[in-house]
Amino acid sequence: MKLRAPRIFTLDVYLLRHFLPSLAVACAFFTFIVLVFFLKETIKHAVEKNLDFWVILELCWYALGWTLTLTIPMAFLLSTILTVGSLNADSEIIAMRAGGITYPRILRPFLAVAVVCCAFLIWFSNYVVPAFADNMENMRNFILTTDPIAAIQPGQFITLDKRESIVRKIYIEKSVKNKLMPGETLENIQVRKIGHVGKIRQLSEIIIAKEGRKILKQTTQGEWVKALRLTKGYLFSTSNDGTFQRIDFSNGMFDLNIQEPEKIKKMKKIDDMGSLTLPQLMASFEIIKSYPDAENLARKAQLEIHKRFALALSVIVFVLMGFPLAIVNRRSGKGMGLGVSVLFIFAYFALFLSAGTFSIDKKLVPPWFAAHAANILLGSAAAIFSLRRLAEFSFRRALGISKPPA
Repeated sequence: MKLRAPRIFTLDVYLLRHFLPSLAVACAFFTFIVLVFFLKETIKHAVEKNLDFWVILELCWYALGWTLTLTIPMAFLLSTILTVGSLNADSEIIAMRAGGITYPRILRPFLAVAVVCCAFLIWFSNYVVPAFADNMENMRNFILTTDPIAAIQPGQFITLDKRESIVRKIYIEKSVKNKLMPGETLENIQVRKIGHVGKIRQLSEIIIAKEGRKILKQTTQGEWVKALRLTKGYLFSTSNDGTFQRIDFSNGMFDLNIQEPEKIKKMKKIDDMGSLTLPQLMASFEIIKSYPDAENLARKAQLEIHKRFALALSVIVFVLMGFPLAIVNRRSGKGMGLGVSVLFIFAYFALFLSAGTFSIDKKLVPPWFAAHAANILLGSAAAIFSLRRLAEFSFRRALGISKPPA
């Protein structure tokens, strides 16, 4: 029996040899841009506060999780337009068509890679990214507790530490190098403790101090704890029964102990949806019912679930969008391909990132629709565009409104 030559697989391999390197380069490009934009403040802190290089590297690694869920779809759109556009400009698409190969057949290997990547992103965004997000938050808390001054920026309130129902925020006017002792001295400090009294969130304690510095001290139990030693200041607090207290340490000092990262790591609030896996999110709906803001939290959980699936599906949508654009614009070149990609990426993510506003804040649409709206809109536009320009399909002709030419 005579064996038929594997023409189908030869074509697939040929197209993928052009597509996959372009996809890898585009993914690296977009990932680098997003990471630099996201970590610019962290890099600035590293230079100004002398943070360890490995700490910055670890933060970049944890930030890579959610970054890839954004940049992989972007890379698929750009690489599809560039790859198909390059083949089209060299008349290779025309040669394939002359050989009887249809557009859907040319699209098949691109779409196959997109489907595989979509399945990967569904798993990655629901199980790996939450772990990365959790580690990122723990790492930030570790930096804060290991060297609180490193995370404090003059002129703005930042979170000092968190407990189950209490958060402490700190503000400083400036920090100066101390020549007499290592580290920095903080000047004009304000610390606010915010907690829940019943269902009401309110300010329960405020500390005002002229100066402060980081210390490591030993407790009466022999444990070493990190603290900010404040001097020349006052403490004002209000208890649950309304009793007001004032402590004057203007001629003394007050040690503000900072929570250890091990204790912080054990806490995971239900409203921190990004660090919850898919099974945890599904199980959270029963827990949410006991929360004061149960409706908004439930909608937020639904939106989080659907957004993860929507981002994964966007890979397929971008391939379906990029392919006809590259076929039609034969002489557009790489510059035009990049410009078109950026335009559609901006439009897609502008709609995608506004999902929370429309589904949670304004409650205009259900969470599932808000999350998938960008895919539905661009996917429909891609389908219509492909039918009209590539399949030479006419809606008027299909509906019998006009007859085909003789």
